[in-house]
Amino acid sequence: MISEQCFLPVRRCFPKLDITLSNIYNLSFGLSIPEREKGEEVKEKSESPNMLAFYTIIYLPFYVAIIGTILWSALCYIKSLLQTTEVYPRLYFKESTLASHLIKKCRLATRQFSPPFWIRNKHIQTFLPFFIPQCSVQFKREYLQLKDRGVVALDWVVNLHLHRKKRRTVLIVIPGLCGTAGGLSKICQYAAKRGFQPVVFNRRGLGNSFLTTPKLQSYGDPSDFRQVIKYINGKYPKALVTCVSYGTGSECLLSYLGEFGSSAQISAGVSVSASFEVAHRTSTKLHGIYDLLFLTLLKRVVWKHAKALTKIIDVPKALKAWTYKQFDEAVFCKMYGYSDLEEFWDRNNPLRDVDDISVPLLFISSEDDPLHSNKNIPLDLFKYYPNFFMLMPKYGGHGGFLDDIAALSWADRVVIDYLEAILEFTMKGYTINYNKSPARSTI
Repeated sequence: MISEQCFLPVRRCFPKLDITLSNIYNLSFGLSIPEREKGEEVKEKSESPNMLAFYTIIYLPFYVAIIGTILWSALCYIKSLLQTTEVYPRLYFKESTLASHLIKKCRLATRQFSPPFWIRNKHIQTFLPFFIPQCSVQFKREYLQLKDRGVVALDWVVNLHLHRKKRRTVLIVIPGLCGTAGGLSKICQYAAKRGFQPVVFNRRGLGNSFLTTPKLQSYGDPSDFRQVIKYINGKYPKALVTCVSYGTGSECLLSYLGEFGSSAQISAGVSVSASFEVAHRTSTKLHGIYDLLFLTLLKRVVWKHAKALTKIIDVPKALKAWTYKQFDEAVFCKMYGYSDLEEFWDRNNPLRDVDDISVPLLFISSEDDPLHSNKNIPLDLFKYYPNFFMLMPKYGGHGGFLDDIAALSWADRVVIDYLEAILEFTMKGYTINYNKSPARSTI
């Protein structure tokens, strides 16, 4: 006879199953146990001892199917992560002869960037380059004294055998706030092997350089860079000069190209992870950990050169600043003699003279840049001018663009290919019809 006690082990294994003697009879044979009527006991019907096994066999395939489906879905998801999918960047440009040449020569629209899943995250892409060992490149530092007796440092690559082009081509590399020549050794080595003469431009007080005057270069002040360009053109009179900037270095490059226009004496430029935002610098709040880190780096520069800067600014006040507004008021407004922040930003906005930029300029910015939202990129700019190009991959973080931690970044490879294509275009006798668009930017 089967009693309710027989189902205790099954209930322990499958607590959610409603296993009763009545259910067994109903499911297996369409029978039921007669209820007790009028206090009289009713004898239980004897059935086959295989009834319990039959019931469990019915439910076992159901649970196997559920668990199997979950495991299979998990395996398919892991496999999709491990597989590299083809992801192509978005390209914004205006149709022109130059654009057709670049698309054909550099494959700008079809250069896929598909990093493996374990370095695909935007934060990993942003921080990983600071921890990857750089290649061995020897630099020779040259200090250039400026008109106001300030000093900037130029780091020239010297230990590499340069593949000489028919005409010397100098590549000026402008690092970001925390960048140094050592951190840019990979692109310097790659550029040298492709025939460029790389040199890293370290702004006042940055890149482990000296600060001989109580002045730091502000975000959009191109005066120091102008003197560097003139010096290089005087040193190599027949050389072509190209430029690539990273992060905050792009503010210097854009300001220079806009302020000096057709007399900039630069053949082509590239801006990687440029900042197009002005409002976030004038905000009274910090937006995330990256703003906090950036402000800490700015204060570190002030602290490092406190002895030279204390004659002009209130160093303790600058070090206590915890917003961009407070820092700019305590440092740059005092240093440059601006009456207020509004005047400071009117004079330092990197896009203030964007209509006057007259050289081919490529921007490379990722859609997932954690420092600068792609919503603030003025994409209309690339519809107005035939010499502006925007290449926007889906991944890359801020200045990362790593698809292999041991190799040169995807963006750096694009930079050199683009510069070579521009030089080839101009050497063939083509001209670029600058600023002939019927519409003009309103930025």
